Amino acid sequence: MACSAFPFLTPSEFEGACQAIADRCTSAQDGWSIRLLTKPGIGFRVTKYISGPETPDPRSQEDDPEALVRTQPSLQVDYDILLSSTYQVPVLYFGLRSHNHGPLGLDEVYQYVVPEQYKQELKNVGVMGGISMGYHPDSGAPAFFVHPCNTADAMAHLADAEDVTPGSYLLIWLGLVGHCVNLHVPREYFV
Repeated sequence: MACSAFPFLTPSEFEGACQAIADRCTSAQDGWSIRLLTKPGIGFRVTKYISGPETPDPRSQEDDPEALVRTQPSLQVDYDILLSSTYQVPVLYFGLRSHNHGPLGLDEVYQYVVPEQYKQELKNVGVMGGISMGYHPDSGAPAFFVHPCNTADAMAHLADAEDVTPGSYLLIWLGLVGHCVNLHVPREYFV
C-alpha cells in the first residue's frame, strides 16, 4: 500500500517499515548489525565498526623484525533511524566512539565516517553544514544528525507518490542519506 501522505510518513507507516527492515536484517554481517528500537520511540539502530587512526604500539619501536605488527583500532558508529515529529520524515542520528577514547567530535566524523566525495557538499549545506549536533530525542545524549529539512523535497523528486510504499520509502531514504555518512546497507538484504 502506498504512503498515505507522501512525501511524508505517518508514525504507523514508519513503524511498519522499521519492523520490516529489522525482520529482514537479523544477522550481523559485513561488520554491522541492526536491531529494532521500541522505547521510548520506534526506529532502528545499525551498529558498524570502521577503521580508525593508527595508534603507535610501544613494541613497534623495537628493532626486532619479528615484533608484532600494529593493528588499527576500530571505531564504533551507532546509527539510529527515527521519525522526526516535526518534519514527518526519517532522521539519521549517529555517534562515533573510539574504544580507547570515548566519543569523538565533528572533525573525526568527517575524517572517518563521511566518504571523500561527500565531504565538501555536506560542509557547504546551510550555515553549519549538513551534519549537525543536538540531543538525541530518545536518550537525551549529544548526537550528530543529518538534518531532515530537505528530505521531503528530495523524496518527492526521487520517487512517484503512487508507487512508494513505506518500506520502499525507507530504503530510498537510506540510499539518499545513508551514503553520505558511510551507512551502506547491502542491497541483498532488501530483495
